[in-house]
Amino acid sequence: MEKVKVEIISKITQEDQSETIKRHGSGTMDESNGSWRFQYDEENKTGNVPVKIMIKPDEMVMQRGSVEANDYTMMKFAPGEKKNCRIIAASKIMDLTSLTKKLEFSDENNDNMQLTVEYDLFSGLYLIGNYAIKINFYRET
Repeated sequence: MEKVKVEIISKITQEDQSETIKRHGSGTMDESNGSWRFQYDEENKTGNVPVKIMIKPDEMVMQRGSVEANDYTMMKFAPGEKKNCRIIAASKIMDLTSLTKKLEFSDENNDNMQLTVEYDLFSGLYLIGNYAIKINFYRET
């Protein structure tokens, strides 16, 4: 396990409105057999949010929040595919579908890795919005 600093930039577009959110965090990473695992606490105004990301070739799973507190998001991504996702907030369950348009992970620069995910999020046939997430992972020295 190596320590990392994390920079997150999320762009959310819903109908004709768009918002960009920037956050930071710190945590750990591990690489094994071509798969990467990141675990970090995302700094948030209401308190840190635990995040876990697993990246395999052409697939990513992200859990944001606390399963134990029944307050979390579980997102799955694979380029060109629809994947089932779940959001649980205040004990209410929302089952959604992501359609991944772009999933790229670069570890070419040994000290800085970059993850880019672009996807559409649906509730049934209804498009909730378009999302673009860029996460930079910086190895701590």
